[in-house]
Amino acid sequence: MSVFHLPRLHFSGVAVVSLPTGPRCGLVDQATNTALTDSGPFPLDRPVSEYHDYLQARGPRFDTAGRVTPDGVFSATSGWNFGGSGHFSIDARIVSAETPDGSTVTDPVVGRAVDMWGHYNPYLATTFNRARVFDIDPASNWTTALMVGQFGFGRQGRSHEVGYMLIGNVHGFHPPRWHNFRHILDVGDHFLASEFRRSVVYQFVVAKEDGLHWLDEAEVSPVVGLLRSVVDSDAVGGLVVQFALSNMSTPVVPGPSRWDLRGTIAPWMPDELRTYPAGRLLTPRALARQGLVAVLHNLTVDVGLDRVTFNMINAVPVTSRAEEAGPGPSHRLGPPVDAGDLELRTAQTGRLVAVVPATAYRGNDFALTSGIVTVPVAAPGPVPVDEPLCLVGTAPGGKRMVLLYEEEINLQVDDACLILEHPRGDDDHDQDVEVLVRSFVRGRPGPVDTVRVRQFFNPRALPRDPAATSPEARCEDVTIVRFRPGRLRDSGDFAPACVINTDHTGRGWFTMRGAQAGSARVLLVTEAGDLPCAVDLPGSATVGYDNDDALGYWSGAGSLAVRVLPDDWHLEDVPTDEVNFDVVYREVFAFYELLYSFMKAEVFSLADRFRVETHPRLIWNMCDPANKMKTYYMPPSRDMSESKARLLLKYLRAKHAEHQPPSTVRASRPASQGITNRTELIRALRHAVKIELAVMLQYLYAVYSIPTYGAGLEYVCRGEWTREQLRLICGDGGETLDNGIRGRLLSVAREEMIHFLTVNNILMAIGEPFYVPAVDFGTVNNELPVPLDFSLEPLGLGSLQRFIAIEQPERLVTDVRRGEITGYDVPQEGLTYHSLSELYAAIREGLQRVPDLFMVDRGRGGGEHHLFMRESVNLLHPDYQLEVDDLASALFAIDFITEQGEGGVLTTVIPPEESHFDTFLRISDLLMAEHLKASAGRRAPWSPAYPVVRNPTLDPGSQVKELVTAPEAREVMTLFNRSYFMMFQLMVLHFGQRPDASLRRSDLMNAALEVMTGMMRPLAELLVTLPSGRRGKTAGPSFELESIPGWMGRSDVAMRSVSLRFQHLAEACRKCDLVPDSVTATSAYLGRYFGSQAD
Repeated sequence: MSVFHLPRLHFSGVAVVSLPTGPRCGLVDQATNTALTDSGPFPLDRPVSEYHDYLQARGPRFDTAGRVTPDGVFSATSGWNFGGSGHFSIDARIVSAETPDGSTVTDPVVGRAVDMWGHYNPYLATTFNRARVFDIDPASNWTTALMVGQFGFGRQGRSHEVGYMLIGNVHGFHPPRWHNFRHILDVGDHFLASEFRRSVVYQFVVAKEDGLHWLDEAEVSPVVGLLRSVVDSDAVGGLVVQFALSNMSTPVVPGPSRWDLRGTIAPWMPDELRTYPAGRLLTPRALARQGLVAVLHNLTVDVGLDRVTFNMINAVPVTSRAEEAGPGPSHRLGPPVDAGDLELRTAQTGRLVAVVPATAYRGNDFALTSGIVTVPVAAPGPVPVDEPLCLVGTAPGGKRMVLLYEEEINLQVDDACLILEHPRGDDDHDQDVEVLVRSFVRGRPGPVDTVRVRQFFNPRALPRDPAATSPEARCEDVTIVRFRPGRLRDSGDFAPACVINTDHTGRGWFTMRGAQAGSARVLLVTEAGDLPCAVDLPGSATVGYDNDDALGYWSGAGSLAVRVLPDDWHLEDVPTDEVNFDVVYREVFAFYELLYSFMKAEVFSLADRFRVETHPRLIWNMCDPANKMKTYYMPPSRDMSESKARLLLKYLRAKHAEHQPPSTVRASRPASQGITNRTELIRALRHAVKIELAVMLQYLYAVYSIPTYGAGLEYVCRGEWTREQLRLICGDGGETLDNGIRGRLLSVAREEMIHFLTVNNILMAIGEPFYVPAVDFGTVNNELPVPLDFSLEPLGLGSLQRFIAIEQPERLVTDVRRGEITGYDVPQEGLTYHSLSELYAAIREGLQRVPDLFMVDRGRGGGEHHLFMRESVNLLHPDYQLEVDDLASALFAIDFITEQGEGGVLTTVIPPEESHFDTFLRISDLLMAEHLKASAGRRAPWSPAYPVVRNPTLDPGSQVKELVTAPEAREVMTLFNRSYFMMFQLMVLHFGQRPDASLRRSDLMNAALEVMTGMMRPLAELLVTLPSGRRGKTAGPSFELESIPGWMGRSDVAMRSVSLRFQHLAEACRKCDLVPDSVTATSAYLGRYFGSQAD
């Protein structure tokens, strides 16, 4: 079916493309993934900033008007977006819908949003996941691929207000198609003029059997209802999404570029290509071979019995564009070229098939249908299927001539962007890749007897290879890949070229193996002479690759882009005891630090050892080769070899093994009412904040009480744990996402932190300040209006029963009776609640009952964050970021919290996921089962936790908590509590100084997260292994605040205060030999950073 079939939805808008431009400078040697200068490789012992300064200074430099000038803000070497994150996002709306009855702009789907999101990250549990853009070959103008993980349309506003009509999963790379290097003919005199002229087409599929969900909102649109009925039929495989990017915005400051976007959503048939437009392909390649300038670009056509449909999405060039952008980021475009009325004819007999009036592709309706044009056939009767087509129009000067000829045999590959591992040797079959070739004869799948497969390497990819860079280099001088006919299971010899055939379904295969590191494009043709140039002539390598499309050959040809990664297999031989940070930085991280600065600017520097050692699981989750086909994979360029990934894993596992559990020796002898007013609501919300914080702290304490994987391994070696117990408690050590009970409990604790922030967002939306309560575990149970039992204690069956009681849904509570005797509530002063579930229900009712609550303007709720949000929420609400600015968003926030805690609250969550209550029930069952397995002869039952004290304290005056007396533990506890204070101080400053700002982009909030992971966590994991001074017990973090963090009105004073506190804390850490160096380094770094912000 494809875009030729009905119904169709058309959309348009703006795409934000944050493609890193630094690697495109020609100073990357793909043979070794080495960053170069004009005099050779950049020394890795030099500061990264020195290389960035070199690239910026190298030039040539140009200003915002595109004029070359020594003091220009841009450098051609580093590009306009050197710090690009690789994110791709769109702001688009449905602009029209087409049915068999015609086009409409009045259907309710028109005006609704179209979204392209990234994949859900199960480790970080994120919503608001970005799609990706990356260069398969950064030295090429032809290989910029996209990767979308989730597609949806139909929301109006935020998805919890008016939700999506459809949402579904997307897989694979989306190769660029139909490059048009001259889509805008006149863009003015600008250094980036070649970029402004470009247009490119992308296409992907949302398959019906793979997570395509029609949602309730689809019922409001008749067109969407019709589309659903078509897609639900047996013959249809899902939806196809085709879109074009063009008219890149002129950069004013370094950063992402904006592109005009338009596209179509339509039914997709399983026998169609996923990434290439369907139909009979017409191109101007025949004109290019004659030396003529093309008037029109590629298009496809579908000829029916009574109508002909043209896919002209980027076929018609635009004459010009305005010099200045506006309105918005785009430049206003001039009129399309005028090629007169276009006549579709049979190429041999000249029979007229259809006429496309000039008004059809130059009028306003052309934009509304995203370049899809349908016209009646010129005369009744079938068109001969054995005759090629051509398109006749008016050339410059007024001459009528053939502008496009049909490519009678169209050879294409869906996976047209491939990254291959370098083989270990000539007989390494493990790195071979099977390639499926599809052949279409005049638009229909059909057999082809001879398909010739050959390669054209990219000389710019190998700047240190004399054979590649020689001006005399020929196409055959460098071999990047080798081929053999057939599938992986077949046998045969590999060669630089091969010949295959396709069967009656239009399918054939060849197998490809890397020959040397570098990049090439692989050409698929039927005729031996159908080549871009004479391949045996000196200089043909550069001519044949044709990076700037001087030949007009490649855009309409069948081809695929391939990159072979460097041969790094020698790294497998590095002994484990020699794999230290310096080795990993030199072999793995340095290249990305030099050329992809967004990591240092937006996340953390890979050159900072303490940061890397703080986040081993996060780094491995991002860099695990198993996640290479996910949008969240790092590096986004996807050019880290498997051997480098294994080296990284070896290092990260070694860091796990450094954790050691403590030794043990024989001890020596020695009644609620509804909320009716603002005051009661604020009090209830503050109670909820305090409860969420207390819940999070006790869950974290239970997490810290569990040995890390490395310490658990030591227990296994001692015979105190079995390997099965290690896997149950700690998972598999990071090999997969299975982190055991410890990891699941940590996920729950993280979600409680999000609940703490979410309730605070409600408070701030109604005009209250960000609230940080002091939680004293000696008194907290007497301070709350809910009868809950909070305590810091190790994980065990007892603590799990308390956790279950806290998270238990109100619906599971029953009344207790004996005959006619029933219980009743004794009235108490103030509002009280029987459970946390009841408290949130009362808050929800109060939000709806109390008038005039919300003080913040819509869109200025602030507090946006997208971590730890669960895949079920991301599936239907990928745009959700905790923001609260009105009643609807506040109610959704309450439902979001209770859904994670209790489950069964949000009806718009699919599939249902395990609630905190269910998690603790399952963990309790697992521990009980493990206890029942234990030998009856044991003196003490097996424990999954260290023997940490219950409710530890530094305060000798507390009678209800356990005083830690050991000097070493007290010193570390003090450092932990000071770090805990700084975490909240940073949050308070964020909400005081930048209430509108997104949390995820706030340096204050990100620093707070850094304190949690880089300081609090390692200190806590140290504390639980230190003797407490109490017999048989180790210490633990007490989460005690000496004072409540407060807001400071002057930003410069606040930054100096924060800087000084971190410096003092770093000095105190430095004096304690037990504290890991990474904690000291983190504190010192934050001290320096915030000191710089005060200047």
